[in-house]
Amino acid sequence: FLLFLLQWSLVCKSVWKVHIAKFSLLVGSIFGYLVFGILADWFGRHTVLITSVLFMLVFGLTVAFSVNVPMFSTLRFFEGFCLAGITLSLYVLSK
Repeated sequence: FLLFLLQWSLVCKSVWKVHIAKFSLLVGSIFGYLVFGILADWFGRHTVLITSVLFMLVFGLTVAFSVNVPMFSTLRFFEGFCLAGITLSLYVLSK
């Protein structure tokens, strides 16, 4: 986290960008629960789970190589989106 702050000099006047990056994961989760809930009803929990894991792998790797804060925040949104699909599917499949 400290490297994230120092790499793009997110101190003092730019510290609000850190909160945007954190908030984007939560917003992505909200939309992910809505979308993947519907998709899981249509296509099945296993299909949604495998799709979410594959996309989580892609977004998880690309977020590590982000070059600026908007790219990082956008990729974190999609990471939260896929994380919601994984959580939702695993919760229902475990019951």
